[in-house]
Amino acid sequence: MPTPTVYPSAKQFLGLAKETTQGTAVTPITATIPVDKFEPEDKYTWLDDQSFRGSMANLAGEVQGVGVVEWSLEGPCFFDTCPYFVNNILGDITDSGSTPNVHAISLLNSGTGQPGSLTLVDWQGPPSASNFARVYPGACVSELTLKGNAESSLIMWSAKGLAWPSSVIGAAPTPATSTDTPFGAWRTALGLGGIASGGTQVKTAREWEITIKRALKAEYTLQNAQTPFVIYRGPVDVEGKLMFSVPADESNSMTYLINNSQPQLQLVVDNGLTLGNNRNLQVDCQLAAYQTVKINRGQEAVGYDATFKAVMNSTNAGASGGLSPIKVTFKNNTAAATY
Repeated sequence: MPTPTVYPSAKQFLGLAKETTQGTAVTPITATIPVDKFEPEDKYTWLDDQSFRGSMANLAGEVQGVGVVEWSLEGPCFFDTCPYFVNNILGDITDSGSTPNVHAISLLNSGTGQPGSLTLVDWQGPPSASNFARVYPGACVSELTLKGNAESSLIMWSAKGLAWPSSVIGAAPTPATSTDTPFGAWRTALGLGGIASGGTQVKTAREWEITIKRALKAEYTLQNAQTPFVIYRGPVDVEGKLMFSVPADESNSMTYLINNSQPQLQLVVDNGLTLGNNRNLQVDCQLAAYQTVKINRGQEAVGYDATFKAVMNSTNAGASGGLSPIKVTFKNNTAAATY
């Protein structure tokens, strides 16, 4: 008996490339996305034939209808690869500077308001004895979360979305591995009622989370194809959470809720290095409308758990104008126009 073929999970990797036309796969990959988990699932609409056959059974036939892929991923946030997905869900990116390069991402409001799409490539092993990977074209993000716990975590991120049905890749992919590293969440500075430094820096919070949500719709038309005609983007919502573990008073929690003050919120993560070695993430929500504040008695010190929604405003808008509830800015050593 020949030795069975197996594929070690340690060799798996996720790659991507930017698309010119949504749903038309682009290979080879141009970047490898370091993730802890990638879960794609091809889903089809099944059309039941339940017509009479003169027998005591219900299902006479099963016809395959249209298909789509639902996917999700999660892992540590690398500041040179996460921008691909932030730009995918928001769409307005402005590049400036060099060493470090600055990539400011806001909500796209010009034209049809539709960001670009990505081809995702998943090296698994089994799809082909020579190519080893499946390709997922037309990938669009429906939800993206950034978060961190100063006590116990790296800066983490997760995303989910839709894509065209998958296929076996035409040529075996080669990982394009980043040399960047993730960062501990303790590097985060929080600002409320102003920027994350000086008199508006808040040092009593331990944990934060920002979630960007975008409506997606896979549109199927009379084109004699099972694939979508387009995956269309709808409006964006942004919400977040803050955990104040050692508050001295209610000024950054209950006061904002009761007064509906909607303070400026800024999160800055910086590795403290200079020039091309500098890596920085800045999240700006000019209007953070508190939704709930609950006292947290579960630990040694009394704390507060707060949730908020980001309100659209002109300050966070990008080059496409209009209003945006958020601006996410990355500094890295990645060239302009990459994302």
